[in-house]
Amino acid sequence: MTWAWEQNLDPSDKLVLLALANRSNHETGVCYPGQKLLAKECSMSDRSVRRHLKNLEDLGLIERRARMRPEGRGRTSDEYRIAYFQGDNLSARSRPTGQDDTTNRTNQDDQPDTGVRTRTEREPEGETLAASPKKDELFEAIAEACGIRLDALTRSARGQLNAACKELRDIGATPEQVAGKAKAYRKRYDGAALTPTALTKHWASLEDASEKKRKSIWETYERPEWY
Repeated sequence: MTWAWEQNLDPSDKLVLLALANRSNHETGVCYPGQKLLAKECSMSDRSVRRHLKNLEDLGLIERRARMRPEGRGRTSDEYRIAYFQGDNLSARSRPTGQDDTTNRTNQDDQPDTGVRTRTEREPEGETLAASPKKDELFEAIAEACGIRLDALTRSARGQLNAACKELRDIGATPEQVAGKAKAYRKRYDGAALTPTALTKHWASLEDASEKKRKSIWETYERPEWY
């Protein structure tokens, strides 16, 4: 909830994000509220909820996965996962669903629409929520490399950071590699501004100092005599 409050968003987008954060499991960030329930809690129409969910998804603040009822009986409520937990594994990672205002409707008789958390969604007994948000070192490394101030993030800047962080995390990138790649980028493109999008676009072609060192060791010590 603290993380959700800190996001620089349109008020209605933030309200929907807060509703998801309030219902999410505090270890996985996953929840399954139906859109009718979200609409009721946020005092807005179903159509508005769908629009704000899409905004949050486009900004990289939530991930959404479509779910089906057993035995092919149609759609049920989506699985939502807030980006605060993006370092963990989503039960089935997927790209944005791209749903419009006419899709992803859920029936009121679907269990997740009741708003009652299952045992797996509740906090374990005897445990409390963390006092402060979990630090995302990769996210902060990208922001630092690109000269982006975390205390003055714009909506578009946060969206770029979240998208770049997800892409680099998926390939196993580390904060140290981010710093090295950023240095290589500035050396190659002298005077060009480094953005999260540019970093991910040129990632594979940028060679940092550690990679050069590994190649040097190969050329010096490991090359066979016949090579």
